Parts: sequence; structure tokens; C-alpha cells
Amino acid sequence: MLDTLEFVLRILFFVLSITWAGKIMILRTDKQIVINPLLIIISSLLVMLPSSNEGIELLGISVQNIKITLYCIYLVIVLIGIYATSKKNGIF
Repeated sequence: MLDTLEFVLRILFFVLSITWAGKIMILRTDKQIVINPLLIIISSLLVMLPSSNEGIELLGISVQNIKITLYCIYLVIVLIGIYATSKKNGIF
């Protein structure tokens, strides 16, 4: 179950990362200065974590649950960023 959820989140991660990269190339806003470092930090954490198939735990939480949480946080930040950059009077 968690493997399927992680796979779906990886696909969404890929699609939204491409969408966000397109927004960066087309629009240059001050909002991206806040959002981009957060996305870079989350992406680097996802890369550094070991594969979830090994059953390793960090701080009592399985690596797979940590990855799923990081993917969800990343997706929420990108969706908020896309919304904020598409509206003139957005969130920021």
C-alpha cells in the first residue's frame, strides 16, 4: 500500500517539478526567492535518504513514511507556489 502511494507521489513530484521549472523560466518573481530554497532542501533530503525497501528506521520512523511526508510537503509547496505566481494578488 505504501509502495503504491510512494510511486504515485513520485510521479506527481516529477510532473510538478517540470511545471515549476517552466514557471521559473517564464516568470521571474520575488515569490520564487522564498519557494526555491525550500524545494531544493526537500529534494536534497529525498535524494540522501536510503531506499525504502531496506526497512531502515530514522528516529523511530520508517524511511518510507519520511519520504512520503517529504513528497507531500513538496507537492503542497509547489501547488501553493503555482497558485501564488499565477495570481497578481496571490498569497504573498
